[in-house]
Amino acid sequence: MKTIAAIADSIENSAFDPSRCVATIQELKCDPIVMVSSSYGADGTCEKLDVTELVDSVFAECDPAVFSVGYLTDESVVRYLGEKLASVKKLPVISRPCLISDSGDILVEEGVYHAFTEQFIEHVKILIINNFEAELLSGIECLMEQDYMRAAKKVHNLYGCHVVLTAEALNNKAVICIGERSMWKDLDPSPKDFDKKRYELASAISCALTYGISSLESIEFAIGFCDGLRKASELTGEEEAQEEPEPEPVQAEAEVEKPAQSVSFVSPGKALRDIARNLDAEFAPQDNRQSAPVAVTSVIDENLGRPKGEVSDLKEKKHGDSVTELQALKERLEKLREASSNLSS
Repeated sequence: MKTIAAIADSIENSAFDPSRCVATIQELKCDPIVMVSSSYGADGTCEKLDVTELVDSVFAECDPAVFSVGYLTDESVVRYLGEKLASVKKLPVISRPCLISDSGDILVEEGVYHAFTEQFIEHVKILIINNFEAELLSGIECLMEQDYMRAAKKVHNLYGCHVVLTAEALNNKAVICIGERSMWKDLDPSPKDFDKKRYELASAISCALTYGISSLESIEFAIGFCDGLRKASELTGEEEAQEEPEPEPVQAEAEVEKPAQSVSFVSPGKALRDIARNLDAEFAPQDNRQSAPVAVTSVIDENLGRPKGEVSDLKEKKHGDSVTELQALKERLEKLREASSNLSS
């Protein structure tokens, strides 16, 4: 099986849950190595890990087929990944940076944004963004549907990556830009009982690429898979086993330790050699658990009660102008949010 390496921050009780990445990669019959650079608790506490040695070990010893990079809040980590990717053999990089939330909240400090555009994005093969991030990276103010297509094309032209643009403002559509070819994709509704938080899109695209299909086919499969409309067997060729009733638990005389699973889950306080045990129980999605408040961290925004898109706390940029100044979002986000509302209505 091919190995998928992934790195992202973890926020307890939120969409930034590494268990989704693990579940997706395992379901698609690949080997996951998931690194967590910063772990935020629901109470806002944060535990950080110097991941430089871990990243070096993964590239030196595991030979990943695809590298998936998610939400990162540490500028030094983003810059190190850019330097590392520049020094190793070329491999597909899938990125979903989550610079801005789907509702317009800025999720990173300005240094992370500049590190992403200056040192990292040039190594990305497929970039997954929402409408706000499309405007940020392209410099195009999106007021109508065709503006999103223009923005996706501009991001491709500027950074040389394929672009997947998904947003509620697009009314159940997505923009896919593969090279010079751009298209709209209609998003069909998920089955009634399917949990759309079960799988993670970047991980699904990463796995699909390892089966030798094109970028466009990988994106289309991953979107359908994460929406419950495509089956893993379409990639793996393995028929899915029918679920059987769970047997009655039998009381054993002594607990027997389960063997380690074939996945490394690297989080703060754990070494690379510490293979996660009991992943099925510890990291499996819990569909029925009660929802808890999303963690509020100092990195994301100390005052989430402020108007969405507030950027007054961001430091002033001290080096050359980039495509779009992050501060300019304060004025443009309100216009974009109003335009998105008009499109939805």
